[in-house]
Formats: sequence, C-alpha cells, structure tokens
Amino acid sequence: MHANLKQVFAAILLLATGTLCAVEGRVTYLSGNAEIKSSGKTTGLKLGTVLREGDTVVTKAKAKVGVQMSDGASFFMNQNTSLEIRPGSQYYQTDGAISMLFRKSGRDASGKWAIKTPVVTAGVRGTGFTVEASKSQTRLVLFTGKVIMTDFVRETGLQSDPNLMMQDFLNDIELNAGTALRYDGSDVKKEKIDLKGEPMKSLHDEHQQHEKSDSWKKANQDLK
Repeated sequence: MHANLKQVFAAILLLATGTLCAVEGRVTYLSGNAEIKSSGKTTGLKLGTVLREGDTVVTKAKAKVGVQMSDGASFFMNQNTSLEIRPGSQYYQTDGAISMLFRKSGRDASGKWAIKTPVVTAGVRGTGFTVEASKSQTRLVLFTGKVIMTDFVRETGLQSDPNLMMQDFLNDIELNAGTALRYDGSDVKKEKIDLKGEPMKSLHDEHQQHEKSDSWKKANQDLK
C-alpha cells in the first residue's frame, strides 16, 4: 500500500477511535442564565444543549444547571460555578459548588472518573458527593460511596519529602460516606460530619430529585 494512503487510513482510524471513545453530555435542567464556552465561542446555554469534550459550562447568579454525561456521570451545578469537560472522564471545576453522582452505567461508562479543582484531584468510584471550589480552597463532602484524593502532593504543589510526617496521608486520602475534607492552601482537614445538618445537602438532594424527572431520564436514554 502506498505510504500516503497508509497515513490516510491511519488518520481515519485514529479519528474514528477518538469519536467512539469521546464522552458527551446533555443539559437536563436549566434555571436562570448560564453559558457554554465551546471552540473559542461563548453562547447562552439552553435546555437540551449537547456538551462535548473541551466545553465549559458557567452558571450565572441565581442559576442552576443539570447535566447527564454518557460515561454515567451526573452533575448539578449551583450558581456562579464553572465546569470543564475534559477527555477521559476528567472534569475540572474552577469555582462554585457542584453535586456529583457517578454510576457505572451509560454508553462510555468505564467506572473511572476524576474531578479536579485548582488544588486537588479526586478519583471517584460509584459515588455521590459535593465539591465547593475556589482558587485557594476545596471542600468535598461525601454522601455515598468512596472517594480517593490522588496525587495530592503534586496537585497542591507541596514539597515531596519522604521524611515529612504527613507525606503518606497527603499522597492518598480515602473518604467514606459522612466525611468532609477541606484544603485551604496550608492545612488539610478531614472530619466526620452530620449529613442531615450539612449545608450542601440541599444541593445534593435537589440533584437526586431532578434526576427522577422525565427530561433527565430521556436525556440519559438518548446518551446510551
């Protein structure tokens, strides 16, 4: 086969593979004003909008957005929140508050997800939790399942020193239901909490409620 023709076939195969593996989503709930940043353009978000890798959703004041992804991930974004969809079921939250549900279902479900903030990365396995993020602080509350905070030293920029007492703890933090973790740039705090009195519980409950709606169920079926 001619060399150029081989290159063409290789490019087509690579493109097809990337298309099949690419994660996409759909806006299942919208209240208030929100935007989508896609391919260098910013437009108003609408109910039913399809989201693809590389897109960023931003909610304005008093707005909330629900998103169902084809990899089994589900998001409910509070006001003034930003979430970027990255390849390989990687999600990046720069600020605001989000309720997240991850299930091993959906067209591209691999059971492996990660949520990244400016200071930490959380590896997820079949879990429901909330994340409050800013440039200097992240607070994660776990309602169901398990979360592993991975590569914590590298993500926070802390010095990697095997002689440090906190080194093992920082490298791999495991959270179970009813636990919250906060990192404020200098201290790591992990604590048991009363989920009934947790301020973020209302966002988590609202997320679960909207997931039962017809529009959300239909979007989930369309993505399978």
